Amino acid sequence: MLRRLLIIAALALLSACTVWPIGEDPYGQEVRRNANEVVMALQAYHRDAGTFPATLQGLVPKYLPELPNEPRLQYDRDIGSLAFRYTPSWPQLRPVWCSTAGNTTDWHCNEHLL
Repeated sequence: MLRRLLIIAALALLSACTVWPIGEDPYGQEVRRNANEVVMALQAYHRDAGTFPATLQGLVPKYLPELPNEPRLQYDRDIGSLAFRYTPSWPQLRPVWCSTAGNTTDWHCNEHLL
């Protein structure tokens, strides 16, 4: 009887550990929202100027009040794409690398194996 209770308790604890698809965890969604604001600002800049800014700082203050603190963005000015790396919260502790498909908010995220 005690063994059954322990097994049920262990299963209950394990079921409480939610595992999200790669890049879909709550923190990943938050940093992707921040990055999407930068993508939309890049799109607006490109519409107005016909080119992308030399650096992301060129978006401030006209297109964004400030750049987000998180995520730390990598920027490819030739195509206006962004990429970032973050570590999800427990139980998914492998770093995730996300990048845009060109100058869009279509994100592709993959686990980065150490």
